[in-house]
Amino acid sequence: MTRSLATLCLLLTCLPAQEEPPTVGELAQTAHQLVEQLSASAPTDGAGDEQKAARAAATKALEELVVRMETLTGLSVEHYVEVSSPMIFGCPQQCVRVAVAGLQHFPDSRFLWDHVGFARTQIAIEQPPCQARLAELQEAARAFRKALSNQPDTFHAHVGMFQVASLLGQVDDALVEFEAATKDEEGRQALPDAWLLRAGLLLRLGRAEDAAKLLGSDVVTDELRGAAQILLLRAHAIGGDAAAAQALIKKMRAADAGPRVLVEAADALAYLGKKTEALQLLAQRPKRGAFETEEERVDQLLTQGAAAMEVFWKASDWSPKGPLRTALTAALEHRFLVMDTTAKPKPKETDLTASPALLAQLLGNAPESDEKAWADRTLLVLAIRSIRDHKSTPLEKQMLALQKDQRMPTSADEPAIFLAMRWDVGNPDACGVLTGLRAIEKLDAPVAGRK
Repeated sequence: MTRSLATLCLLLTCLPAQEEPPTVGELAQTAHQLVEQLSASAPTDGAGDEQKAARAAATKALEELVVRMETLTGLSVEHYVEVSSPMIFGCPQQCVRVAVAGLQHFPDSRFLWDHVGFARTQIAIEQPPCQARLAELQEAARAFRKALSNQPDTFHAHVGMFQVASLLGQVDDALVEFEAATKDEEGRQALPDAWLLRAGLLLRLGRAEDAAKLLGSDVVTDELRGAAQILLLRAHAIGGDAAAAQALIKKMRAADAGPRVLVEAADALAYLGKKTEALQLLAQRPKRGAFETEEERVDQLLTQGAAAMEVFWKASDWSPKGPLRTALTAALEHRFLVMDTTAKPKPKETDLTASPALLAQLLGNAPESDEKAWADRTLLVLAIRSIRDHKSTPLEKQMLALQKDQRMPTSADEPAIFLAMRWDVGNPDACGVLTGLRAIEKLDAPVAGRK
């Protein structure tokens, strides 16, 4: 029978009085149950007092468990491995603390280094692209390298190192680790649809012909045919094969006339230099409007992304002081509405998205959507670069002061933003990524000359 939270707390309270260390199974079961309770009591918009109290109690109990693991003596390496294991994805910060505590006693434990690597990777991907995310990924890479230097040689660290190297833009290294991981049957199970992952890596390496061969082979399943076609279209565009791209676009649009295929087709055509054809397609995007279903919501996001793509390909000035920032803001329908109580003759609602600092803060802390991430990231970089020369109004200063606890993106975040945009080239769920590559070319050029 599952122990109640009260019983778990009692177990933790009694630990110091035990003459012998708790058993591995006892502590591992406690860790599993606390992580499950935290997951079950995750914050929701309608969370009641009972749910909040349950989460607070589970959080307190988990912290007590972590402190015990950091202070108890006489524990085996299995104690640290088994207790940190359930925390990797649900409570990665606590996982790192437990694993690091174990490494102080067992510095050659490959599995503890694995846990640090996977937990830090999880911490990283839970953040938007920023400097802190890169720092976590670099720490994760260091942990996986330590794991790979120890025995036993299992697939775990190869899988982890592949993921981290891929996110860090070290694509050659990612491919090496990917191949090492998929030599093992368990590694292949840990990386389902490996052929699609391999194709994405090949695309990012510029090996468009190799990627196209793989994406057009008989390994493509019916379930993932749509994803494969999207990557294949990108392969044709990156490889400069306009005829193959246009033939595939015709085939894809005959099967699916929806906005997703429209955006991907325009993306590929514009990248190939066929801007007129791309703009003609983008003009056919769905109208803006309200939505009720999830499908309609996604279509509206795609419409915003298409509008942003049209703005970008029509632009001739990509500088922070140019008109692109304002045009992209309107295309993506971003608003920062506040009530200006000082307005005369009476208070009125005011949109402050013209403030680059407030816009950067809005974009840098909001969840990203695959349908238009490239455009939001492009706009974020433009906003960051506009902050220095912008003179804030009193109302803008007031709002910034009220939001001082929110993270403010800076130029130090730009490398992480560009890495995320490049990573998406191999991600079939992301839209408009080739336009994102062109945006990087426009935005990254002045970065090299800046101090």
